[in-house]
Amino acid sequence: MTPATPNTAWRRWTHFWFAPADPTTMGFIRVVVGVLVLYTHLAYSFDLYSFFGEKGWYGLDAVNRERREAPWTNPSFTDGWKSWEDTARFPEEPHRRAALVEYTRNLPTDLAELNRVLAVLAVQGVDPNGYPTGVGQEAGRYANGLSPDPVVRANTLKALANEIPRGENEQFPFDALADPTHKTDPNWRLKQLARDLEAFYSTLPRVPDRAATDTDDEWRRKEQAVLDARKYIALFLYESDEVHRYNFLKFARDLTGPPAERERKLDYFNYWNTERRYADRTGHPIFSLWFHIHTPTEMAVAHAAMLVVMLLFTLGLFTRTTAVLTWLCAVSYIHRNQQVLFGQDTMMNILLLYLMVANCGAAVSLDRLIARYRAAKASLKRCGHIDEPTARFLAAPPPSVAAGFAQRLLQIHFCFIYMASGLSKLKGAAWWNNNAFWDTMANPEFTMIHYEWYRDMLRTMIGQRVVYATAAAFMVGFTVVMEIGLPFLVWTKLRPYVIIGGFFLHFGIGVFMGLLVFSLMMMTMLVGYLPGSVVRRQLFGPPPAEKVRLAVDPANDAEVKKVAWAVAKDAGGKIEVVKR
Repeated sequence: MTPATPNTAWRRWTHFWFAPADPTTMGFIRVVVGVLVLYTHLAYSFDLYSFFGEKGWYGLDAVNRERREAPWTNPSFTDGWKSWEDTARFPEEPHRRAALVEYTRNLPTDLAELNRVLAVLAVQGVDPNGYPTGVGQEAGRYANGLSPDPVVRANTLKALANEIPRGENEQFPFDALADPTHKTDPNWRLKQLARDLEAFYSTLPRVPDRAATDTDDEWRRKEQAVLDARKYIALFLYESDEVHRYNFLKFARDLTGPPAERERKLDYFNYWNTERRYADRTGHPIFSLWFHIHTPTEMAVAHAAMLVVMLLFTLGLFTRTTAVLTWLCAVSYIHRNQQVLFGQDTMMNILLLYLMVANCGAAVSLDRLIARYRAAKASLKRCGHIDEPTARFLAAPPPSVAAGFAQRLLQIHFCFIYMASGLSKLKGAAWWNNNAFWDTMANPEFTMIHYEWYRDMLRTMIGQRVVYATAAAFMVGFTVVMEIGLPFLVWTKLRPYVIIGGFFLHFGIGVFMGLLVFSLMMMTMLVGYLPGSVVRRQLFGPPPAEKVRLAVDPANDAEVKKVAWAVAKDAGGKIEVVKR
């Protein structure tokens, strides 16, 4: 007698993850997921080139640039957010950023000259030529207000420096720079500021001379474009704090190298709004077939081939191979165009990942049908009937460690999904005051509010305050309790009720929010908590009370094959074979 294995914590842990399981559950999940995957990707057929073509909505040039250049910064645990704060940043609005990039492009390339024209922007304590705090922030706005007329501008700056009398209504925000303690010239710092402001003003865009061929409208548009650019530059310098202004100065000084290198840095900054030198790495290590296939004909052939692979996966033929290929095909579509990524695609890829791990073709598949046929044929030729080992194989697929491990991973992952979703709802006021119910029921983007009967139902419900309040409180409470409670309750004796509650939740999401495929994906994940024997009983029913007898002659190959196919297709175990 073999001694019992000690029930140690390690054994319980390994049994939790690696206990062999009936692959029927994962086989059924494969069929459902395969149908949904096939449906989702069939829908792309009508706009294939628009979605994934070279000149589609998200063109190949843009996606190639993203996957090769996108900056990634990993903040240091010791320096906090320093690596993020070091880089210069311009406004996110494209027209403002373009004006500032063009301004930066036209700055002097000589470092000494650059420092001279931007001296007024320097920061005290950081730059040796810096002015006291606040001067650089005010300088952009003040310089933008200077007159384009050289004579008027010169008089304004002389008045600022107290070199000529000031007008009664003139305001000078820099008078605090006066130095009464200076022995010879208390206005020496104001005079320096006036020279720096003139130098800085020379860097701002200027209205070009009017061409003889310009119409009045054309001239006004050109003039307004320059004035807008100057305004954006001034606003950026005025709104930026000392850190961002200093980072801008560092960036400008870094551009004093060769012209080609300068243009490369400006182009990268204009596109990503960050400096490449501060990125820890660039690009995305992703794969997509659509990166390499461009013409409509090639795309149509590739798309058809991938649909065939998905169909074979759904049917369960060559499943070990088609499971991997289906996952690769699915991520190819998403990696090519992130705009097609939605909640259903995320759940779809999670399921495809675990189906790759699981032996999902061992049940409810053509692979299983072929294996049943071969086993039955071998047993019939060997002894003229179905022997005991073959009968056990035909009754249920052999337990699989891979299926059990993948099913457990799916269960744990689903708990994390629900917990994250439930806890995130607690951060929203709409889930505390029950407004989330109405925000969902009356949202015209995805509800059935375009149906008159649905609108009438909503009107009737809100006409009765008690009915509305009860419904809103129940639905909000049910959703939050289900999502936060399931990760704990699903491991108890309440599992059947929790699973049924989850089905009801996603049925409601599918009906009232229109998220049909997403809801079906989530329901399919819930099936992962069911044992294979339960799924098989629901699919094929209980063993019959009486069986149909078939006689076979083991020496007759044609008869053996015919009976073997009948036995292979008999998933309910209704056939009994006897030797003739």
